[in-house]
Amino acid sequence: MRTSLFKIFHPASHKSSPSESVVQQRARIGARVLEMADLVELKRIWTGPELDRARAHNDDRLTEAITNNGLYGVAEYLVAGPSIWSEWQRSTGVVGEARGPALVAAAVDLARTGLPGPYPEELIVDLHVHHLSSQGGALLRPEPLPEAWTWASRVRFGATSPLLPAGENLWHVFPYLVDGVERLIPCPPVLDVVWPRAVEHAANTDLMNIAVRAAEAETPVSYGVAEEIWRPMSAEDHPDAVWATHNLGVLCEANGRDDEAREFFERAAASGNGSAAFNMAVICKQSGDMESARKWSLRSTEAGYAPAFFQVGFDLEDQGRLDEAAEWYRRGAELGEHRSATNLGKILSSTGRENEALPWYHLAEQSGDEIATYNIGRSHHVAGRLDSAEHWYRIAFDRGFAVAAENLGVLRWTLGDHEGAAEWFRRSVEAGNLDAASKLGKLFEKIGDDDRAEHWFAHAADAGHMPSLYALAALFHRLDRHEECLDRLQVAAADGEFLATAMLGDFLYELGRVEEAVPHLTSTAESGHVNSAYNLGTIYANVNDIDESARWYRHAAESGDAQAAMNLAEVLFRSGRLASAVWWVGKARALLTTSTAAAQDS
Repeated sequence: MRTSLFKIFHPASHKSSPSESVVQQRARIGARVLEMADLVELKRIWTGPELDRARAHNDDRLTEAITNNGLYGVAEYLVAGPSIWSEWQRSTGVVGEARGPALVAAAVDLARTGLPGPYPEELIVDLHVHHLSSQGGALLRPEPLPEAWTWASRVRFGATSPLLPAGENLWHVFPYLVDGVERLIPCPPVLDVVWPRAVEHAANTDLMNIAVRAAEAETPVSYGVAEEIWRPMSAEDHPDAVWATHNLGVLCEANGRDDEAREFFERAAASGNGSAAFNMAVICKQSGDMESARKWSLRSTEAGYAPAFFQVGFDLEDQGRLDEAAEWYRRGAELGEHRSATNLGKILSSTGRENEALPWYHLAEQSGDEIATYNIGRSHHVAGRLDSAEHWYRIAFDRGFAVAAENLGVLRWTLGDHEGAAEWFRRSVEAGNLDAASKLGKLFEKIGDDDRAEHWFAHAADAGHMPSLYALAALFHRLDRHEECLDRLQVAAADGEFLATAMLGDFLYELGRVEEAVPHLTSTAESGHVNSAYNLGTIYANVNDIDESARWYRHAAESGDAQAAMNLAEVLFRSGRLASAVWWVGKARALLTTSTAAAQDS
């Protein structure tokens, strides 16, 4: 509450009187409420140490208020801002009072171009007409201009106003309104007519910022304004020539003018611009010229451009050259490239150096890297530090990494908290992670809730998640809903899904529909599916086709199936090939010993 309002309501300001008005009675009631409250006084202008302490808090509202604290003070910005924003939004386009909000909208647009205030009153008046027209123009019966200026400049809360006087016929706009517009989703564009007018009123030192904002606006007019600013700047004797040339390359690339983009990037790179060299690497990579891409990436690293270190490391990692990749990632991470820190941590983790990985994950996490945050949680999870794992998984999920919620579900399931596990799996699914839908289905299947298991398996399967389709088919098979099972698998098999074809053959075989099963089993067995080969061996053994039976059992046995090796020995024994039979018995025992040992180790 502002001091001016506090004085109105403070108990010391009120004495009861039999003749007091209703308003006075209400004020006295408010005074009694205030009398019960503890008074905490916040100065309008904060000291340097107070601002430093406020910055230490991870609160976007405080950060924004501190950034715009200069003229208004943090408390003023936080209290007056939302109310003035709401009043402006409510008044926009209202019959009889639309001109004042249109004046404010024109000033907000000027601020969004990057043109620093204050703005001439004449310029605001000229531009507000376009906002007024877009809302209905004369149909709104707008108030007279003097009345509109009174509305736009009237002080609210004894503190500030939408437009603030900065001298004779000069006006600033309250920054909260500019920030509020740019927070909107979708964010409304700056009117095209504003860009050239902003350039007309800009000092030379403001032009680069206006051009950047214009290019970011991505309209034909704003692109044209940006190009008109950057082309003369790109002359060799201009102090901003290198960046103007680079930015022209970005603009041309965004507009499909690839040859011009390459020319500008090469010019900027020749002057030592690492970003331009990196953009050349990207262009070469997209065209398939990997040798040139690597050359430009290395040139970019020579200029100290951090993303290039990540790209060089990524390419080396993709080639399996992990030690070299790690070194490039390390150099990139030391320059603040958080993706490099994350990938360095992943390489260290994959080679068992989890303790070395964690500091790099933490470095990346400080930049808000959600993957690094997730990996911190995973490291704690693997080490059995479940409370720490849950803490970091939650942060990673809040940062938009859906898999973190899936792992939270796994963690809660491990602890026997089925309800908590289901909730986290569901939240992961809602964030777009279909793997979590499969796990949610398995959770419900595990606790005997087949209806909900079917729901989640089908949800993911219908979205193209094949593991869920296989789980759904297996559920249908277990519930004797065989036609539904086969229908699902036949559709997937027709689309070329290998495992669906194998499962289709297996289930048809189990149902005794051998003739239908054989083509599916044969195609997958020939591609290395062990169970299909085993089933074919059994099918041919049952009809005394010794050669075909032996052929398919051998396929399965050579892939490590101990039972197939034993069955092969039996088939060979029945056909009189005793020596081969004895050899396969020995092989079966060896495979059985190996599989038993592996099971014990796991």
